[in-house]
Amino acid sequence: MRMNRTLAYGLACLHYLGQNDGGSWNQVADISRFQGLPSPYCTKVLQALVHAGFVESQKGRGYRLAKDLDDISVWQLMEAFTFNGAPKSERAQVPNKLYETLRAEVNHWLVGLTVQDIIESARQEERQGGGGKTADAP
Repeated sequence: MRMNRTLAYGLACLHYLGQNDGGSWNQVADISRFQGLPSPYCTKVLQALVHAGFVESQKGRGYRLAKDLDDISVWQLMEAFTFNGAPKSERAQVPNKLYETLRAEVNHWLVGLTVQDIIESARQEERQGGGGKTADAP
């Protein structure tokens, strides 16, 4: 499975906020610099995370987690960047049926996996010296 860039950036932003939050506000410039993300795109990603309810923002103060990383499933994160905004159809059409089937299957497999689980898995791979596959690897 290929991960889209927005989903990868969302995961990176959540990771940063999880490491540097502690109830304090974080500026986009700090998040984007630390993660090596373009600042304007980082802002858009953070706004999507706010819209999804994972992050809160306050004008002039920045961003902070609204939910603990253990309470954000990978499925919810994927929903925030991948599936939201899918066109609704009044009648069942083949593409819509396929989309709903895909959505149900992905939900079944990812609903219990949290963002914190992903972060811990990456840390474990680093400690073991394994690079693992990148987000863009097939």
